Amino acid sequence: MEEVGLGPNGGLIYCFEFLMENLDFLTEALDNLTEEYLIIFDMPGQIELYTHIPILPALARFLSQPGSLDIRLCAAYLLEATFVVDRAKFFAGTLSAMSAMIMLEIPHINVLSKMDLVKDQVRKKDLKRFLTPDTGLLDDDPISIAAAGGEPDDGRGEVHDRDLVMRGRSFQRLNRAVAGLIESFSMVNYLKLDNTDEDSVGAILSYVDDIIQYHEAQEPKELKDEEFDEPQDD
Repeated sequence: MEEVGLGPNGGLIYCFEFLMENLDFLTEALDNLTEEYLIIFDMPGQIELYTHIPILPALARFLSQPGSLDIRLCAAYLLEATFVVDRAKFFAGTLSAMSAMIMLEIPHINVLSKMDLVKDQVRKKDLKRFLTPDTGLLDDDPISIAAAGGEPDDGRGEVHDRDLVMRGRSFQRLNRAVAGLIESFSMVNYLKLDNTDEDSVGAILSYVDDIIQYHEAQEPKELKDEEFDEPQDD
């Protein structure tokens, strides 16, 4: 980054562009893997890579095109479950998820991760409402209700600019417009992931297996000769 004068985000984009110009390296690394492997590409969190820069869509097309690799892809967008505590933040994250779905154009699941962190903060009944986001979530937003009840301050009687913006009508209209857009597209649904629960992890993996048709790609098991032998009478 120092040599080319780039910051962290610019350096990351530069690396992806370099990779796209040298895809033979990636092909050689992946070509020897059989269909029995589930390959996980752990991608960086910089959202601009998935919303408006066309590098990753091009990479996805390369990986999935018929030929030497022909990998069946499934994108998994992870949004921390802690976002549900702040509904404006939750809808912002959901909008990014929808943008990534549209941009990548590959089979896609959205996951609310780290569910174990919100077990004591949000009731199970309320959590279910976030799995299919709609504008109704803003009707009883605790933060908006609390902000409308009085002047927020820092304990010294001083009102912060951020607090004024958060409770302003313009901000509320913006949130409702974003939520309405998400609801009108009706593309984003979430799966719950609690990494302390094996069943939760298994359920996510099952969805991925179905999407990439993992089991259909496996070779049928060959029965051994002894399995064909008829049982002997006593």
